[in-house]
Amino acid sequence: MSELSYWENKWVGRPTEPANNFAKSAYALIRPKKLRSLLDLGCGDGRDSVYFSNKGLSVTAVDFADGGISKIELQSKKIKYISEDIRAINFRENSFDVIYAHLSLHYFNDETINKIFDNSFSILKKSGLFFIKCKSVDDALFGEGEKVGENMYRKGHVRHFFTKEYMTEKLKGFKIIRLRKTSSVYHEYKSSFIEAVATKLERS
Repeated sequence: MSELSYWENKWVGRPTEPANNFAKSAYALIRPKKLRSLLDLGCGDGRDSVYFSNKGLSVTAVDFADGGISKIELQSKKIKYISEDIRAINFRENSFDVIYAHLSLHYFNDETINKIFDNSFSILKKSGLFFIKCKSVDDALFGEGEKVGENMYRKGHVRHFFTKEYMTEKLKGFKIIRLRKTSSVYHEYKSSFIEAVATKLERS
């Protein structure tokens, strides 16, 4: 099964769920700054896009699986939907006040991740906020399946497990506001994550 088929099938018949706690904690930082435009990078079924839109943000939601995009369209007509691979997005520099990436950046090799982070820096406005949450090496699935790279395993699809040090490296050029390990029970097993919040500084 291709990656696209996997994600298309994931959203078929799946009930709409409430926004993630990560989105709620992100909004708690967004609101006082009165930031306006948000890019949901790999929006999935769009639950967080809808949440941010309902809070008054101007949301652009990007995902390559039309099944997820279709679910957003049923919930909100205010969101701008783009059906595209996040590796291929091409926005102008300084386009967004906020970039939000919930569990969407841990599917790629190191070279691709570098490109995504560099592109995110480019399209984020100065003093904008970047929210990232990725699987960590403490996750129950770490080590399962075929090893295809450093901290990368293929089981159904590729997962690239982050450490705090790896996240810090990817955020060079940003000022890190928060970086922490978190965990929760997800589908009856413990999921572990690295969460980061960063802001854009001008590169010297």
